[in-house]
Amino acid sequence: MAVKEVYDIAISTPFSNYDFFAHRMMELCGQMGLTYFFVNELWVTEFLEKLQNKELQVRVLLDMTAAQTDDDDPFTILAREVKRQKGYVIDDPENVAKVVHKGYFHQVLLDNKVPVPETIVVNREDFATFDVDDEVVRRVGLPFVVKPAWGDSGLGVVVDGYSKAALYKSAQEAYKSDAFLLQRYVDPQMLGNHAAWFRLYYICGQVIPCWWDPKSHEYHLVSPSQVRRYKLQDLRRIVRGIARLAKMKKFSCEICLDKDGKFYTVDYVNADPDMNPRSYYYNGVPDEVVRHIVWLLFTDAMRVVKRGQGFFDEDLAEAEGGWLEQRRLEQMARAE
Repeated sequence: MAVKEVYDIAISTPFSNYDFFAHRMMELCGQMGLTYFFVNELWVTEFLEKLQNKELQVRVLLDMTAAQTDDDDPFTILAREVKRQKGYVIDDPENVAKVVHKGYFHQVLLDNKVPVPETIVVNREDFATFDVDDEVVRRVGLPFVVKPAWGDSGLGVVVDGYSKAALYKSAQEAYKSDAFLLQRYVDPQMLGNHAAWFRLYYICGQVIPCWWDPKSHEYHLVSPSQVRRYKLQDLRRIVRGIARLAKMKKFSCEICLDKDGKFYTVDYVNADPDMNPRSYYYNGVPDEVVRHIVWLLFTDAMRVVKRGQGFFDEDLAEAEGGWLEQRRLEQMARAE
Protein backbone atom coordinates (compact mmCIF):
# COMPACT_ATOMS: atom_id res chain seq x y z
CA MET A 1 0.00 0.00 0.00
CA ALA A 2 1.38 3.38 -1.00
CA VAL A 3 1.98 5.99 1.70
CA LYS A 4 -0.81 8.57 1.56
CA GLU A 5 0.52 11.18 3.97
CA VAL A 6 4.09 12.21 4.83
CA TYR A 7 4.67 14.34 7.90
CA ASP A 8 8.04 16.07 8.04
CA ILE A 9 7.77 16.75 11.78
CA ALA A 10 5.42 15.22 14.34
CA ILE A 11 5.23 15.88 18.09
CA SER A 12 3.88 13.18 20.38
CA THR A 13 2.62 13.77 23.91
CA PRO A 14 -0.53 13.00 25.89
CA PHE A 15 -0.37 16.22 27.90
CA SER A 16 -2.17 19.47 27.08
CA ASN A 17 0.53 21.59 28.71
CA TYR A 18 2.61 21.09 25.56
CA ASP A 19 0.16 23.17 23.51
CA PHE A 20 2.34 26.30 23.63
CA PHE A 21 5.40 24.32 22.53
CA ALA A 22 3.42 22.51 19.83
CA HIS A 23 1.93 25.69 18.38
CA ARG A 24 5.33 27.38 18.17
CA MET A 25 6.61 24.34 16.27
CA MET A 26 3.58 24.44 13.97
CA GLU A 27 4.30 28.12 13.19
CA LEU A 28 7.87 27.34 12.15
CA CYS A 29 6.77 24.39 10.02
CA GLY A 30 4.24 26.62 8.30
CA GLN A 31 6.83 29.30 7.61
CA MET A 32 9.27 26.79 6.11
CA GLY A 33 6.71 24.72 4.21
CA LEU A 34 7.10 21.56 6.30
CA THR A 35 4.19 19.24 6.99
CA TYR A 36 3.36 18.79 10.66
CA PHE A 37 1.15 16.77 13.01
CA PHE A 38 0.55 17.03 16.75
CA VAL A 39 -0.12 13.52 18.07
CA ASN A 40 -2.00 13.92 21.33
CA GLU A 41 -4.11 11.51 23.35
CA LEU A 42 -7.07 12.03 21.04
CA TRP A 43 -5.16 11.01 17.91
CA VAL A 44 -2.47 8.58 19.03
CA THR A 45 -4.38 5.32 18.50
CA GLU A 46 -5.54 6.20 14.98
CA PHE A 47 -2.20 7.77 14.06
CA LEU A 48 -0.27 4.70 15.26
CA GLU A 49 -2.58 2.36 13.37
CA LYS A 50 -2.13 4.30 10.13
CA LEU A 51 1.63 4.37 10.65
CA GLN A 52 1.74 0.60 11.16
CA ASN A 53 -0.39 0.13 8.04
CA LYS A 54 1.97 2.34 6.00
CA GLU A 55 -0.81 4.83 5.34
CA LEU A 56 1.40 7.60 6.64
CA GLN A 57 5.07 8.28 7.25
CA VAL A 58 6.93 10.37 9.84
CA ARG A 59 10.34 11.75 8.93
CA VAL A 60 11.12 13.30 12.32
CA LEU A 61 9.33 12.55 15.60
CA LEU A 62 9.83 14.74 18.66
CA ASP A 63 8.95 12.25 21.38
CA MET A 64 8.14 14.55 24.29
CA THR A 65 6.48 12.37 26.93
CA ALA A 66 6.65 8.66 26.09
CA ALA A 67 6.24 6.47 29.21
CA GLN A 68 9.46 4.52 28.96
CA THR A 69 8.53 2.30 31.94
CA ASP A 70 5.45 0.95 30.16
CA ASP A 71 5.98 -1.11 27.01
CA ASP A 72 2.25 -0.95 26.28
CA ASP A 73 2.10 2.84 26.29
CA PRO A 74 0.94 3.97 22.83
CA PHE A 75 3.39 6.88 22.73
CA THR A 76 6.28 4.53 23.45
CA ILE A 77 5.05 2.15 20.75
CA LEU A 78 4.74 5.10 18.35
CA ALA A 79 8.34 6.19 18.92
CA ARG A 80 9.62 2.67 18.38
CA GLU A 81 7.55 2.25 15.22
CA VAL A 82 8.86 5.49 13.71
CA LYS A 83 12.39 4.34 14.45
CA ARG A 84 11.67 0.88 12.96
CA GLN A 85 10.50 2.57 9.77
CA LYS A 86 13.80 4.51 9.58
CA GLY A 87 12.35 7.79 10.82
CA TYR A 88 14.48 10.08 12.98
CA VAL A 89 13.34 10.09 16.62
CA ILE A 90 14.45 12.70 19.14
CA ASP A 91 15.42 10.87 21.29
CA ASP A 92 16.05 7.24 20.35
CA PRO A 93 13.49 5.34 22.48
CA GLU A 94 15.77 2.38 23.14
CA ASN A 95 18.54 4.63 24.41
CA VAL A 96 16.16 6.74 26.50
CA ALA A 97 14.71 3.68 28.21
CA LYS A 98 18.21 2.86 29.43
CA VAL A 99 19.68 6.19 30.48
CA VAL A 100 16.62 7.51 32.35
CA HIS A 101 16.95 4.66 34.85
CA LYS A 102 18.61 6.55 37.70
CA GLY A 103 20.07 3.42 39.27
CA TYR A 104 21.85 2.43 36.06
CA PHE A 105 22.92 5.92 35.07
CA HIS A 106 24.15 6.78 38.57
CA GLN A 107 26.86 4.16 38.18
CA VAL A 108 27.72 5.49 34.70
CA LEU A 109 28.17 8.98 36.17
CA LEU A 110 30.30 7.65 39.02
CA ASP A 111 32.51 5.70 36.63
CA ASN A 112 33.07 8.87 34.60
CA LYS A 113 33.70 11.16 37.57
CA VAL A 114 30.58 13.28 37.16
CA PRO A 115 29.90 14.81 40.61
CA VAL A 116 26.88 13.24 42.34
CA PRO A 117 25.82 13.10 46.02
CA GLU A 118 26.71 10.03 48.08
CA THR A 119 24.11 7.46 47.08
CA ILE A 120 22.99 3.93 47.93
CA VAL A 121 20.92 2.07 45.34
CA VAL A 122 18.41 -0.41 46.78
CA ASN A 123 16.60 -2.89 44.56
CA ARG A 124 12.95 -3.50 45.40
CA GLU A 125 13.64 -7.22 45.75
CA ASP A 126 16.17 -6.45 48.53
CA PHE A 127 13.81 -4.45 50.76
CA ALA A 128 13.37 -7.30 53.24
CA THR A 129 17.08 -7.51 54.05
CA PHE A 130 17.94 -3.81 53.77
CA ASP A 131 17.93 -1.56 56.82
CA VAL A 132 18.88 2.03 57.56
CA ASP A 133 21.69 1.07 59.92
CA ASP A 134 24.68 3.04 61.21
CA GLU A 135 26.67 2.42 58.01
CA VAL A 136 23.85 3.76 55.84
CA VAL A 137 23.50 6.84 58.05
CA ARG A 138 27.25 7.39 57.91
CA ARG A 139 27.14 7.41 54.12
CA VAL A 140 23.99 9.41 53.33
CA GLY A 141 23.33 11.25 56.62
CA LEU A 142 20.01 12.30 58.14
CA PRO A 143 17.67 13.34 56.71
CA PHE A 144 18.32 11.62 53.39
CA VAL A 145 16.47 11.81 50.08
CA VAL A 146 14.74 8.83 48.45
CA LYS A 147 14.16 8.76 44.68
CA PRO A 148 12.72 6.01 42.50
CA ALA A 149 15.05 4.82 39.75
CA TRP A 150 12.10 4.91 37.34
CA GLY A 151 9.89 7.96 37.52
CA ASP A 152 9.47 11.65 36.87
CA SER A 153 7.46 14.71 37.94
CA GLY A 154 8.56 14.19 41.53
CA LEU A 155 6.51 10.99 41.94
CA GLY A 156 7.89 8.96 44.82
CA VAL A 157 10.51 11.51 45.87
CA VAL A 158 10.91 11.80 49.67
CA VAL A 159 13.17 14.63 50.84
CA ASP A 160 13.01 14.03 54.60
CA GLY A 161 13.90 10.38 55.06
CA TYR A 162 14.97 9.21 58.53
CA SER A 163 14.16 5.50 58.43
CA LYS A 164 13.19 2.60 56.20
CA ALA A 165 9.63 3.98 56.23
CA ALA A 166 10.74 6.63 53.71
CA LEU A 167 11.86 3.88 51.34
CA TYR A 168 8.51 2.12 51.60
CA LYS A 169 6.66 5.39 51.06
CA SER A 170 8.60 6.05 47.86
CA ALA A 171 8.04 2.48 46.69
CA GLN A 172 4.30 2.73 47.27
CA GLU A 173 4.00 5.91 45.21
CA ALA A 174 6.36 4.79 42.43
CA TYR A 175 5.01 1.27 42.25
CA LYS A 176 6.52 0.55 38.83
CA SER A 177 10.10 1.33 39.87
CA ASP A 178 12.39 -1.64 40.38
CA ALA A 179 15.02 0.25 42.40
CA PHE A 180 15.38 3.31 44.65
CA LEU A 181 18.18 5.74 45.46
CA LEU A 182 18.96 6.83 49.00
CA GLN A 183 20.88 10.05 48.54
CA ARG A 184 22.66 12.53 50.76
CA TYR A 185 20.66 15.75 51.17
CA VAL A 186 22.28 18.74 49.46
CA ASP A 187 21.80 22.26 50.77
CA PRO A 188 22.29 25.01 48.17
CA GLN A 189 24.27 28.16 48.81
CA MET A 190 22.67 31.55 48.29
CA LEU A 191 24.12 33.49 45.35
CA GLY A 192 22.65 36.97 45.49
CA ASN A 193 18.88 36.49 45.67
CA HIS A 194 18.99 32.97 44.23
CA ALA A 195 19.43 29.58 45.81
CA ALA A 196 22.26 27.89 43.89
CA TRP A 197 20.01 25.21 42.44
CA PHE A 198 19.99 25.02 38.67
CA ARG A 199 17.82 23.32 36.10
CA LEU A 200 19.75 23.11 32.86
CA TYR A 201 18.44 22.23 29.44
CA TYR A 202 20.62 20.39 26.96
CA ILE A 203 19.14 20.80 23.49
CA CYS A 204 20.97 19.69 20.34
CA GLY A 205 24.40 20.64 21.66
CA GLN A 206 23.44 23.84 23.47
CA VAL A 207 23.20 24.23 27.26
CA ILE A 208 20.57 26.66 28.60
CA PRO A 209 21.06 27.31 32.35
CA CYS A 210 18.21 28.44 34.59
CA TRP A 211 17.97 29.22 38.27
CA TRP A 212 15.31 26.89 39.64
CA ASP A 213 13.85 27.06 43.13
CA PRO A 214 13.19 23.49 44.38
CA LYS A 215 10.44 24.77 46.70
CA SER A 216 8.52 27.29 44.57
CA HIS A 217 9.63 25.73 41.24
CA GLU A 218 10.16 29.19 39.78
CA TYR A 219 12.61 29.71 36.92
CA HIS A 220 14.92 32.56 35.99
CA LEU A 221 17.48 32.61 33.21
CA VAL A 222 21.12 32.57 34.28
CA SER A 223 22.75 35.51 32.53
CA PRO A 224 26.32 35.49 31.15
CA SER A 225 27.32 38.10 33.74
CA GLN A 226 26.02 35.86 36.54
CA VAL A 227 28.04 32.95 35.17
CA ARG A 228 31.17 35.10 35.44
CA ARG A 229 30.28 36.72 38.77
CA TYR A 230 29.49 33.45 40.55
CA LYS A 231 32.02 31.30 38.66
CA LEU A 232 29.41 28.95 37.23
CA GLN A 233 31.38 27.84 34.17
CA ASP A 234 31.48 24.25 35.47
CA LEU A 235 27.72 23.94 34.97
CA ARG A 236 28.07 23.71 31.19
CA ARG A 237 31.04 21.38 31.45
CA ILE A 238 29.11 18.98 33.69
CA VAL A 239 26.01 19.02 31.47
CA ARG A 240 28.02 18.42 28.31
CA GLY A 241 29.70 15.49 30.05
CA ILE A 242 26.30 14.03 30.92
CA ALA A 243 25.15 14.52 27.33
CA ARG A 244 28.16 12.63 25.96
CA LEU A 245 27.43 9.72 28.27
CA ALA A 246 23.67 9.74 27.65
CA LYS A 247 23.93 10.24 23.88
CA MET A 248 20.79 12.39 24.05
CA LYS A 249 19.64 15.35 21.95
CA LYS A 250 17.26 16.83 24.53
CA PHE A 251 17.01 16.54 28.28
CA SER A 252 17.14 18.59 31.44
CA CYS A 253 19.11 17.95 34.60
CA GLU A 254 19.49 19.60 37.98
CA ILE A 255 22.77 20.64 39.58
CA CYS A 256 23.21 22.15 43.04
CA LEU A 257 26.12 24.21 44.36
CA ASP A 258 26.18 22.94 47.92
CA LYS A 259 27.24 24.91 50.98
CA ASP A 260 30.39 22.78 50.99
CA GLY A 261 31.40 24.65 47.81
CA LYS A 262 30.99 21.69 45.42
CA PHE A 263 28.64 21.10 42.50
CA TYR A 264 26.46 17.98 42.69
CA THR A 265 24.25 16.57 39.95
CA VAL A 266 21.01 15.82 41.79
CA ASP A 267 18.72 14.92 38.88
CA TYR A 268 20.46 13.15 36.05
CA VAL A 269 18.53 12.86 32.79
CA ASN A 270 14.96 14.07 32.49
CA ALA A 271 14.06 13.00 28.96
CA ASP A 272 10.75 14.90 29.13
CA PRO A 273 11.97 18.36 30.17
CA ASP A 274 9.47 20.87 31.50
CA MET A 275 7.89 22.96 28.73
CA ASN A 276 5.19 24.75 30.73
CA PRO A 277 5.49 28.42 29.64
CA ARG A 278 5.50 31.17 32.25
CA SER A 279 2.79 33.04 30.35
CA TYR A 280 0.44 30.16 31.23
CA TYR A 281 1.87 28.93 34.57
CA TYR A 282 3.27 31.12 37.36
CA ASN A 283 6.14 28.67 37.91
CA GLY A 284 6.60 27.89 34.23
CA VAL A 285 9.69 28.08 32.05
CA PRO A 286 10.42 31.58 30.68
CA ASP A 287 8.65 31.85 27.34
CA GLU A 288 11.85 32.87 25.57
CA VAL A 289 13.48 29.63 26.75
CA VAL A 290 10.62 27.52 25.39
CA ARG A 291 10.73 29.39 22.08
CA HIS A 292 14.49 28.95 21.86
CA ILE A 293 14.20 25.22 22.57
CA VAL A 294 11.56 24.91 19.85
CA TRP A 295 13.90 26.66 17.41
CA LEU A 296 16.85 24.39 18.27
CA LEU A 297 14.78 21.23 17.86
CA PHE A 298 13.21 22.58 14.68
CA THR A 299 16.56 23.35 13.05
CA ASP A 300 17.86 19.89 13.99
CA ALA A 301 14.75 18.26 12.52
CA MET A 302 14.96 20.44 9.43
CA ARG A 303 18.46 19.16 8.71
CA VAL A 304 17.00 15.68 8.41
CA VAL A 305 14.00 16.73 6.34
CA LYS A 306 16.00 18.98 3.99
CA ARG A 307 19.19 16.93 3.88
CA GLY A 308 20.98 17.03 0.57
CA GLN A 309 19.17 20.05 -0.84
CA GLY A 310 22.37 22.06 -1.22
CA PHE A 311 21.77 25.79 -0.82
CA PHE A 312 19.38 25.23 2.07
CA ASP A 313 22.05 23.50 4.15
CA GLU A 314 24.37 26.48 3.67
CA ASP A 315 21.65 28.98 4.59
CA LEU A 316 20.84 27.04 7.75
CA ALA A 317 24.47 26.97 8.85
CA GLU A 318 24.70 30.72 8.30
CA ALA A 319 21.55 31.27 10.34
CA GLU A 320 22.90 29.24 13.22
CA GLY A 321 26.19 31.10 13.29
CA GLY A 322 24.69 34.56 12.88
CA TRP A 323 21.07 35.40 13.51
CA LEU A 324 20.41 32.63 16.02
CA GLU A 325 23.45 33.39 18.17
CA GLN A 326 22.69 37.10 18.11
CA ARG A 327 19.10 36.45 19.17
CA ARG A 328 20.25 34.25 22.03
CA LEU A 329 22.63 36.91 23.32
CA GLU A 330 19.91 39.55 23.11
CA GLN A 331 17.53 37.35 25.10
CA MET A 332 20.15 36.73 27.76
CA ALA A 333 20.87 40.48 28.02
CA ARG A 334 17.18 41.31 28.46
CA ALA A 335 16.88 38.71 31.21
CA GLU A 336 19.55 40.32 33.41
